[in-house]
Amino acid sequence: MDIQEEVNQIITGVGGKKNIKTLTHCVTRLRFTVKEEKEIDIKSIEKLPDVLGVQTSGGQFQVIVGPKVDKLYKEAVSQTGGAFSNEEMPEEKKKWKFSSILETLSAILIPSLPPIIGGGMIKGFLFMFWQFGWVEMDSQIFEVINIISDGMFYFYPFLLAVSAAKRFKTNEYMALALAGSLMYPSIIQGAGESSAPIRILGAIQIPYIDYSSSVIPIILSVFAMSFVYRFFKDRIPDLLSTIFTPMLTLAIMIPVELALLAPLGFYAGDYVAKGMQVLLDFSPILSGFVIGATRPFLVLTGTHHAMRAIVQQQISTYGYTTIGAMNYMSVIAQASAALGVFLVVKNKKMKNISFSSAISGFLGVTEPALYGVIVKYKIVMIATMIGGGIAASITSYFGSAEYAMVMSSLLTIPATFGNGFIGIVIGIPVAVLITLAIIYIGKSSILNEDKKRQTEKAPAAAVENKQTVEIKNPANGTVLPLSVLKDKTFANEIMGKGIAIASSDGILRAPVNGEVTAIFPTNHAISIIGDTGVEVLLHVGMDTVNLKGQFFHPKVKQGDSVKIGEELLQFDQEKIKQAGYDDIVIMVITNTQEYLDVLPNKEDGLVSGQENLLTVLA
Repeated sequence: MDIQEEVNQIITGVGGKKNIKTLTHCVTRLRFTVKEEKEIDIKSIEKLPDVLGVQTSGGQFQVIVGPKVDKLYKEAVSQTGGAFSNEEMPEEKKKWKFSSILETLSAILIPSLPPIIGGGMIKGFLFMFWQFGWVEMDSQIFEVINIISDGMFYFYPFLLAVSAAKRFKTNEYMALALAGSLMYPSIIQGAGESSAPIRILGAIQIPYIDYSSSVIPIILSVFAMSFVYRFFKDRIPDLLSTIFTPMLTLAIMIPVELALLAPLGFYAGDYVAKGMQVLLDFSPILSGFVIGATRPFLVLTGTHHAMRAIVQQQISTYGYTTIGAMNYMSVIAQASAALGVFLVVKNKKMKNISFSSAISGFLGVTEPALYGVIVKYKIVMIATMIGGGIAASITSYFGSAEYAMVMSSLLTIPATFGNGFIGIVIGIPVAVLITLAIIYIGKSSILNEDKKRQTEKAPAAAVENKQTVEIKNPANGTVLPLSVLKDKTFANEIMGKGIAIASSDGILRAPVNGEVTAIFPTNHAISIIGDTGVEVLLHVGMDTVNLKGQFFHPKVKQGDSVKIGEELLQFDQEKIKQAGYDDIVIMVITNTQEYLDVLPNKEDGLVSGQENLLTVLA
């Protein structure tokens, strides 16, 4: 299945374009807000090849797809015309619950991450160069690299102003003007010199505070501005609104921001960071274990991004984050868990998934490991929690920290150089070894769960007694090997092993007894799961998805039970060819990796009726 088809299926699964309010994405997830949750077909989405899992959190329906998220998101934007690719809140009034506050923080922080992560990486390497004596702190090269790495942190309110304005559905440039007031030179200078507050009318005080790197002040200010700006815009005639709406909004908002909202947000954030530090100081080992062990659950609930506000506040208050170092150990444990599963499982499909998940995990993206591997096995989840928890206790005990907001990975170790680095040196191997050791000790449990899952997938009689499964001919015509196809996905058997047929009558028939699990919206492909557990994809033509269903006439629908030889689809061969597309029928066993082999009974010549075309060795 290509990306176009898969995204089409995801959009259909969430209820179609008509059911989508907003569409956003983070590092590994497509995030939908929908009008009616009952319209979502979770089962059809979960069956898609790149989907690692789905969940509903903070008012969003999240489709976890791992590293391919950017490609899938761009295709989704293309297919929806970009109508829903925004960060806006739904139109109706929301009930403000704790979960919605976390979700709002997450939605504001996520868009700002690329420059923050990039700057954090560069800052980490700068620390490393300085620690090793490769660059002097007062040198010009140090100054240049420091500018490159620090600008986005220093002017963080500007980044947040844009995403907050999108979230609160207000003018982005007005929000930037508020950020400019917070970062005005005289404000920063006064904070550095501890100057006395500015007094207005003898009663109102504007304190000098350094708002660089702060989070809450600008979010509170933009939130308040969204109401003020809307109030004037709705009441001032259009002819005058262009002038007076922004003028009155700024005249009201900037004094309120500087005198009330920004100081309130600054001290609130400061107290949050200091309060968290009190808890950490009370019992570093215990707090470290709790944070390291529970990190997977924060990711599962989608609230881990909202925690970045606390992490960033720690950096703003202290210049470093100890929570970031603890989360780092959980990342290593999650990646190690995927590696451990790769070492003990026998199932080829799970080996492939776990190996690729381990690689992406060590590079900082843990969702594939978490959703694709860890949640499938109880002992693996336990190992991840214990390994991450103990390692995080070690980093907490030694006072380890990340000195910039980075995506924790083996590549970002330089960002941890500084006081307490010994905790990182000890914590990483501890996280790896403890996690692997527990998985090795509990490998029998993993193998038993795999065996049970396979037994549930196919009837017991088929698993125990069937040594081969015969797949019948789906179309009358001439047989061809997949290797001759121009489409490399099929030719290289990436989707699985199978056969191709040049149809002579434009009719597609069921090759197995089973259930129709999917009919693609463009009607050119049908998926069936056989009674024995064999998963068959029938695909007509190449690039025929571009025909958008023209010339294809399905005779069954998703969920139908079918018998061998039953008519599934008619397709107009002449019109397909006139449109410039190939009409070849492709049959692929998409779960090939679960069997010993899939062998064609013939790779050339004519085929008709219910001939045995493929033999699946069970």
